[in-house]
Amino acid sequence: MQTSTQQTEKLLKEYTAIAATYDRRWSAYLDASLSMTLEVVSDLPATRVLDIACGTGLLLKSLAERVDHPELVGIDRVPAMLDAAKENIGKQATLLEGEAENLPFDDAGFDLITSTNALHYFPDAIAALQEMRRVISPSGNLVITDWCRNYFWMRLLNRLLPWTQHAHVHTFTTAELEHQLSQSGFKVVGKTRKKIDWFWGLMTVHATPV
Repeated sequence: MQTSTQQTEKLLKEYTAIAATYDRRWSAYLDASLSMTLEVVSDLPATRVLDIACGTGLLLKSLAERVDHPELVGIDRVPAMLDAAKENIGKQATLLEGEAENLPFDDAGFDLITSTNALHYFPDAIAALQEMRRVISPSGNLVITDWCRNYFWMRLLNRLLPWTQHAHVHTFTTAELEHQLSQSGFKVVGKTRKKIDWFWGLMTVHATPV
C-alpha cells in the first residue's frame, strides 16, 4: 500500500502534466459530473462556499453565476491546476493550495461545501470528511460527487489502478460513503447514482451536519 507522501507525489506528477489540457481532454466527463453536482447545489442557500479539490475551477465558475453571489473559495493540492483555475475564474474566487485532510480554515466557516471527482484520491477519506465537518456551519450542506463502485467498470478500475502509477486510492460504493459520512458527523439527506456513458458510473451524495 502506498504511503500518503507517495500518493501525493503521484498526484502532483500526474495532474501537473495534464493541467493545461485537462478541461479539453475530459470535457464530456466533466460536463456530466458537474451537472450532477449542480442539480443538487443550485437550490441550496449559500453565502460562503468551499470547493475542495477544486481542480481547474469549473464548478466555482458555475457557482459564480448564481444570483446570490456567494463568496467562493477553492482549495487544491496541485499548483498547476490552481493556475488553470485562475485563468478560468479570475478574481471571482479565492484559490488556495492545500489538502482536504488539513484544511486551513476556522471552524464552521462555510455553509456549502462541495467536492467533485476527488474523493477517490484522498489518502485518508475519513480525515478529509472530518475536516469538512469541522469547517461546515451547523446549518450547512455538503455535496460530494465521485466515482461509484456500485458499477462494474468502477469496481474493475478500483482493482486495477493500484497496480499502475495512477494516484487513485479507493472508490466507494454509495453505502460505504454514507457510512463514512455517518462516522464523520454527517447525515445523508439525498443520494443518486448515474451512468454517464458505457464506462463511467458516478454518485452524488448530499449530507448535512448532525
